[in-house]
Amino acid sequence: MGRFLRGALVMVVVLAALAGNAGHRIYHDYQDTLQRRFAMVRDMARLVDDHVHRTVRTADVALDQTAAMVAEAGGPQKVRDLKHWTRLREYAAQVEGADAIWIYDADGRTVLESASFPNRIADFADPAGLEALRGGTRLHVGAAQTVRSGGQPPVFPVSRPLYDDEGRFVGMASATIRVDSLTDFYALLGVEFDPLIGVYGPAGEVIARRPAPLESAGKSVAGGLVFQSKLREAPEGQLLLQSVLDGVSRIAAYRTVRDYGLVVLTGIGRDEAMADWRTRTLHTVLETIVGLLAILAMLGWGLRYLDRERKAQVALAEARSAVERTSAERDETARLAAELDKARDMAETARRAAEAANHDKSEFLAGLSHELRTPLNAVIGFSDLIAREAEGPVGTPSYRQYAANVRDSGQHVLELINEILDHARAEAGALTLEEGPCDLEDAADFAVRMLTPRAEHAGVLLSAVVEPAVLNLHGDDRRIRQILLNLIANAVKYTPSGGSVTLSAALDDGMPVIRVIDTGLGIPAEDLDRVLEPFARAGNAASREAEGTGLGLPLTKRLVELHGGTLSLRSTLGVGTTVTVRLPASRLLPAEPAPRASRTPPVGPAATPDSVPDLTPDTALNFAAPPPSPAPVPSWAPSSGPLSVLLVDDDPTVRDMVAGLLRGWGHRVIAAANANEALVVLDGPEPLDLLLSDVVMPPGMDGTELARHAARMRPGLPVLLASGFAAHAAGTPSAFGPDVAMIAKPFAIDDLRRQLARVAARQGGSARPATAAGPPSPPPTDRPAKRSPGPPRLLIAEDLAINRELLAALFRDSGYAIDLVADGAAAVEAVEAGDYDLVLMDVQMPGMDGLEASRAIRAMPPPRGDLPILALTAGSSQEERRECGEAGMNGHVGKPYDREILLRQVARMLDATRSRTGTA
Repeated sequence: MGRFLRGALVMVVVLAALAGNAGHRIYHDYQDTLQRRFAMVRDMARLVDDHVHRTVRTADVALDQTAAMVAEAGGPQKVRDLKHWTRLREYAAQVEGADAIWIYDADGRTVLESASFPNRIADFADPAGLEALRGGTRLHVGAAQTVRSGGQPPVFPVSRPLYDDEGRFVGMASATIRVDSLTDFYALLGVEFDPLIGVYGPAGEVIARRPAPLESAGKSVAGGLVFQSKLREAPEGQLLLQSVLDGVSRIAAYRTVRDYGLVVLTGIGRDEAMADWRTRTLHTVLETIVGLLAILAMLGWGLRYLDRERKAQVALAEARSAVERTSAERDETARLAAELDKARDMAETARRAAEAANHDKSEFLAGLSHELRTPLNAVIGFSDLIAREAEGPVGTPSYRQYAANVRDSGQHVLELINEILDHARAEAGALTLEEGPCDLEDAADFAVRMLTPRAEHAGVLLSAVVEPAVLNLHGDDRRIRQILLNLIANAVKYTPSGGSVTLSAALDDGMPVIRVIDTGLGIPAEDLDRVLEPFARAGNAASREAEGTGLGLPLTKRLVELHGGTLSLRSTLGVGTTVTVRLPASRLLPAEPAPRASRTPPVGPAATPDSVPDLTPDTALNFAAPPPSPAPVPSWAPSSGPLSVLLVDDDPTVRDMVAGLLRGWGHRVIAAANANEALVVLDGPEPLDLLLSDVVMPPGMDGTELARHAARMRPGLPVLLASGFAAHAAGTPSAFGPDVAMIAKPFAIDDLRRQLARVAARQGGSARPATAAGPPSPPPTDRPAKRSPGPPRLLIAEDLAINRELLAALFRDSGYAIDLVADGAAAVEAVEAGDYDLVLMDVQMPGMDGLEASRAIRAMPPPRGDLPILALTAGSSQEERRECGEAGMNGHVGKPYDREILLRQVARMLDATRSRTGTA
């Protein structure tokens, strides 16, 4: 009985101790978790406060610069020109997260905005801000607003008044900043929760808030606890807060932004913040219960096992000696087994590395075959046309274009070979530098000038900035240019239309640092190291669609390392990539003693180094801003005689400016304010040499539709379409016919001169001589037509313009009617809309490729679904031919083309189709 009482007393003491310990742990864990969460939101509020202050401060500075520009010009109405618009764009680029900087008159009507020229039509949308600015407020931060176009993140305005020399209010300058530039800042903080980030005006109006930025725009939290009492007590603090907008209870912190009176609020949902504590509390309770049960079992059965324990001690002593004897043997066996496993792992790693290297080299060889066959297709095809004198005797003007195509394609092959040879020299350690003074600004100008046509063709904005501190370097000038060309060309290749590529060079910790930043596809994290190895490419499908050998980045890395520098990558999928080149400080040369004159990129042709990518000579440029005075006509361009130009633009300022420019060059100008006025001129007897029309002319008919009417009313009239947006936004000129070209707004003077010279040269050219051999054939067109009785009609889908030109020449005088389209989607639409006898389909095309287009055609009902399809491809592998067959293609035509073989395969396929269907 005494043993039972002693056991019961011990059990009670132990149970009480366990329960008390559990309660103590739970309470202190709760307090500690709550304090850590308060510290987290306080730190978040401090960081967001600094970010908001910096953002508004940059907007304040940019608006002061804008106000100075307006005062210098003499008022808001005097800045509506290209020169002031260019300066406004530079001010907007300084503002973090800026959507645009707007200049309004005293009634709130838009005068100028940095995002486009001519500006969008949008009045000042903040009536309270307008009244405040009229009343003398120096800087007003308005509430969040939704963007009219929809689908865009909301913005908030930062505005200041504009005054004339006598101090009268004449307008406003306003910077619209995207709300997400403030609210998405939390993603950089590494917070494990989904926090509340809020920025509010002094009266509680919502300026920026996440979550639900769109739903909170235009609302107020003035009735909340922070604005009702907390701000009166202290400018910053922490609290448990229930939101007046979504009702969520949060652990929150608030701060007042210095200088601007804004209020920053950060918070974490209380349930989310204390979830870990609740989980730990549950674990503590379960552990306590399990411990109590274990103690009860031990007390209940402990005495029974005491005797057995004593007996076990004797048996344990006897077994210990036996265990010690076998321990050494067991340890040795484990060591041998571990070494064997390590050897197996090393062998497996080596095997996988060898397989990956072989796979990369196989892909490289397949890609190299395609890269070489594509330009050789043009070299052999156009050379054959010249050799056969397909266009008449040698000396016919069209042969000059053929020869240029052969030259450009041969240059592309030479670039591929030089890239491979450079890599081979680098692998062999034979790649050396020819060092001397190097002008980094000249190198950057050269790279941008060479790649601007390619960037414009891809719809990518290209820019470069070189700080004076790094202008002069010691190194291999040709290799430095090759490094810049390779990095910018690679960035343009993997940046979709509408993106941007920026080259910057600056001094960082005493070292020259070059960065190339793009807004492209990005590289997966697991591929960042692979893409710097020879033959390897990024594993995502979007990257593999781009052409290339996979040697550009590894070769560039070797060239940087030869200069003693390093090359590193930072990339995010769907956001973009930054390539950073760091050169040693010893590469810097002393600055030039005399100030450097401002430089303008040469407008004439420049010598192309070994690594210069293929350039399209007639691509419209959009990089250079117009110079302050008209530049002379380049000596290499044909002389443009007086032209009769029909100028169509709905903006009177732009229309008068361009008309004055053209008349100053000696041309005759007929101005029209819209498409309707232009149609009247086109329908009249007025002689015209060129139609120069804006693309966007609201309301009514736009420039592209006007171009189609002009082609019908005045066949052969050259058309030049101008757009303030990227050229791809209005469609490629080839979609409207061979007489339509594109130029970007604002106009680069040299670009406009080149286009006018091209039209003048065309007007003075002679007609192509007619050929006597073969049956008559209608000329090829890029616009599919309905099937009509007559010669067999062929549809050709080819994305490269030079190959479309070659195929049109090869089929000329063949007896076939030809329609040409530039991608797979256009081919599918053409088959749906027209009647064809045969489709020749390029396999590799951007967007919808030939395989996908063939599958779409095969899914159509007969007879379109049974239409014979021949694959056009530079690939030579059995795998690619098998994929063509699986996609429903009936045959294969290899590149480079042989005219006789091509015509023979087409004839054979048409004969086989007639035999199968029983048609004559």
